[in-house]
Amino acid sequence: MKIRAISIRTTISLLMAIMLTILIIVVSITVNAFLTNAIADIMIRSTTDIITQINNNAETYINDITDIAAYARNLARDTSALNAEGITERLKTIVASRNDIVRIDAFGMDGKLLLTTSPVYNDASPDELWFQRAVKGEGDFFFTGPRQQQLPSGQKGLVITFSQLISYGDMNRATSSAVLSIDLNFNFIRELAEDANLADSGYIYFISNDGEIIYHPRQSEIDDGTFHEDLESVADHVYGTYISEFDNHERMTIIQTVSQTRWRIVGVAMMDEIMNDLGSFQTILLLISAIMIIISIIITAMISKHITSPLRRLEIEMKKVETGDFEVSPPHSHSLEVESLSSSFRIMVARIKVLMKRIKATEEIKRQRELDALQAKINPHFLYNTLDSVIWMAETGDNQGVVKMVSALARLFRISIAKGHDVITLAEELSHVQSYLDIQSMRYKDKFTYSVELPQELEDAPTIKLIIQPIVENSIYHGIKYLQEEGRIEIRATTEEDDIRISISDNGIGMKRETAEAILNPEKENTSSTGNGIGLRNIDERIKLSYGRKYGLSIWSEPDEGTVVTILIPHLPPIEPVVVKS
Repeated sequence: MKIRAISIRTTISLLMAIMLTILIIVVSITVNAFLTNAIADIMIRSTTDIITQINNNAETYINDITDIAAYARNLARDTSALNAEGITERLKTIVASRNDIVRIDAFGMDGKLLLTTSPVYNDASPDELWFQRAVKGEGDFFFTGPRQQQLPSGQKGLVITFSQLISYGDMNRATSSAVLSIDLNFNFIRELAEDANLADSGYIYFISNDGEIIYHPRQSEIDDGTFHEDLESVADHVYGTYISEFDNHERMTIIQTVSQTRWRIVGVAMMDEIMNDLGSFQTILLLISAIMIIISIIITAMISKHITSPLRRLEIEMKKVETGDFEVSPPHSHSLEVESLSSSFRIMVARIKVLMKRIKATEEIKRQRELDALQAKINPHFLYNTLDSVIWMAETGDNQGVVKMVSALARLFRISIAKGHDVITLAEELSHVQSYLDIQSMRYKDKFTYSVELPQELEDAPTIKLIIQPIVENSIYHGIKYLQEEGRIEIRATTEEDDIRISISDNGIGMKRETAEAILNPEKENTSSTGNGIGLRNIDERIKLSYGRKYGLSIWSEPDEGTVVTILIPHLPPIEPVVVKS
C-alpha cells in the first residue's frame, strides 16, 4: 500500500498543535504557581506596609506625648520662676487644645494629688500598676491600659495612662519626687486600627507585652464568648509574618512591635480573600502565554534553508534590542515572510523608542511633582513648637526674644512660600537656613552653636531652594538632640573646579557606616524607625533631576564622632536675588 505523502506545511501544523498543547499545559502550571506566590507576596508586602504605617503613626503619636511630658517635667523641675498654679494653667492650655488628652496630673509618692488639669479631683492609689511602674522605673516612662478613669464630664471611660517619675522644686528650693500621669483617650488606638484596610474581613488589633488584648475590633464578641482570637500562635511567633489555620480559615498574620511601649500590632488577613481574583489573572496571563507560544511556533515554522541567513541577521538585530540598543537595521529579503517580519520589527522598535521617550518624560514629570509636593510640606510640629516658644517668651516678658523669633520665622517662610522661584541664590538659601537655626537655637538654649561660611564670590551663585535646611534639621533631631555636651553645626560652601561643594557637619551621635550608605540607596532597606532617610533622598533626587546624576548628596558618619553631609552642585553663572514680597 502506497503511503500518501504529507506536505511540510501539514506536518508543521500537526507538530505545532502538539507542541502548543504541551506548552500551554506546562505554562499554565508554571503561571498558576508563580501567580499564586506573587499575589501572596504582594499582599504580604502591602499588609506589612499598612502595619508599618500604623506603627509609625503610633510611634509619632507617642513621641508627641513624650514631648508634652518633657515640657511638663521641665516646668515642674524649677518652680522658682513659676508657681504650681502657673504650671497648671499651662498644662490646661495643652489639654484644651487636644481632644486626645483627657487630663494631666501629678501625684506625691503617697498618691496625694499635687496638681491636675481636670475639675474632678481624686488621689491615686500607690498600688495601681501605672503608679508602681513609674515609681520603680527610675525615670523611664510607661504606657498602661486600657483602664477605667473618671472623665472631666464625671462619667467613666477607657483611657491609656502615660506615667513617669519626675522631680520638682518646692518653695524652699528642695527637690522632691512625684509621679506624672497623662490620661489619653482610648479612641486614638481605635482610630489607628480602624484606618487600616485589610480586605473585607481583615482586621488589626493591639496586645500588650504580656499577651493581653489592649484593643480588638471584635472585643464585644470576645467578651460574650462568641469569638476567640488566636493568641497562642501570636505568642509563639512574637514578631514577623506567618500563615496558620484557625477557626476553619487560612489566615496570614503579621506582627510588629511599637518600640517605646512594647505593645504589639497584629494584622490578620484571610487567604481566601487574597486569592479571590486569582482566577481572572490566571486567564489573562494564560492567554498572553498562549499568544507568545503561537508567535514562537510561527517563527519556527518559517525557518527554511533559503531564509536561514536573513533570519540569523534578524536574530542578531533582536539581540541588540534585548541589550537596550535600539539603533538597529533589520535585513531586507526576497522572502515575503522574512521581509514582513523585518518590517514589523522596524515598526515595533520605532514604537518602543517613542513609547520609551513618552514614559521617560511622563515619569520625570511625575517624579518632579512628587518631589515638589514633598518639598512643599511644612512641618506642623516645628511650627507648633516655635509658636509655643513665642507664647512662652511673651508670657515671661521677653519681648526682644519674641521679636527675634517671629522675625526669624517670617524670614524662614519668605523662601518657603516663594511660588514660581525654584532657583534662588546661594546667599538666600543660607539666609533661610540661618533663620531656621536662629529659631532652633532660641528653642534649645545652650544646646548647640553654629557657623555659616559663604565666600562673597558664591553669594549670587544659583541653587535649587530648600536643599540645606532639611539636612540641618536632621543634624539637630537625629544627632545633636541626644548629646549631653554642647553640639556644633558648621555649614561651609567652597568651590571645586567647576562645581560648588557645600558641607554640613555636626558633632552629634553619628551612625553606622552601613546605615549612612543605606539612606541614599533606595534598593537598601532603611531600618531606621525615624524615617529621616526619605528627606535626604528627596533632596538627592531633586539635585540629580535638575543637574544630572553626577551631582547630589554624599554622607560620612561614624558613631560618636558626628556626621558630614556634602552637597555637590554645578557652579553656574550668577543670578539676581529673588525678591519675595510679603
